[in-house]
Amino acid sequence: MSKRKFYAVVKGVQPGIYDKWFGPNGAELNIKGFRGAVYKGFAVRADAERWYREHTGETPVSYARAESDAPAQTLDLPVELQPETALQAGKVIIFTDGACDGNPGSGGYGVVLRYQNSVKELSGGFARTTNNRMELQAAIVALQTLKGAPSVIVYSDSRYVVDGIQKGWARAWQSQAWQRKAGAELVPVKNADLWDTLLTLYERYDATFVRIPGHAGIEDNERCDQLAVAAAQQPDLPPDSGFENPIRPATPQQTLDMPQ
Repeated sequence: MSKRKFYAVVKGVQPGIYDKWFGPNGAELNIKGFRGAVYKGFAVRADAERWYREHTGETPVSYARAESDAPAQTLDLPVELQPETALQAGKVIIFTDGACDGNPGSGGYGVVLRYQNSVKELSGGFARTTNNRMELQAAIVALQTLKGAPSVIVYSDSRYVVDGIQKGWARAWQSQAWQRKAGAELVPVKNADLWDTLLTLYERYDATFVRIPGHAGIEDNERCDQLAVAAAQQPDLPPDSGFENPIRPATPQQTLDMPQ
């Protein structure tokens, strides 16, 4: 039997001591994609904690948890919208998340895309943006990777994104030249550039957006969060031009049925 190992993560998404490498509560997810990560494995927890304190001067937080203690991924959704059911039906399932250190601040997005037995992870970030823009960007990047005309389910913990699509808000804003009502006035819709792009992609595919709870032990959602946070912490991030210089997209011309 191999010896049990403990992993001290000094620089990563969530620094601390981990009692396993793989899984939603393992060290790997806090290292993968994090530039300049610092970590080390030990056979004894005390040695891992000592090494952590030597490098940080702080008492480490423990993220150790036995595999059997991990919460099950349960979603209060109709059967046809459950991720496993959707995969078995040949659908592409996508989990997305956005993160921002400050709002506005440096931001990142994370995506986990599954189809049959294949898994793809995507992430990226910007120097100055907002959390809502990163939530939108995650969905956009995910849909832009698709080929053909697959049936898609996008799972997001952002009410802003899911309701904007599923309740028809984005389409209504587009029809009103990217304006919305605020009392008796019309005001510009925020993030119109990203909404316009996402709406185009949404209408290209047979896509369904589903809202899920955040930080509820849903493995792919937690992984997206880790990818987004890690991306936001990278150095030399590019500017988010749409945030710095908002542009209202052109509204498609409406056609009228004229009498002959």
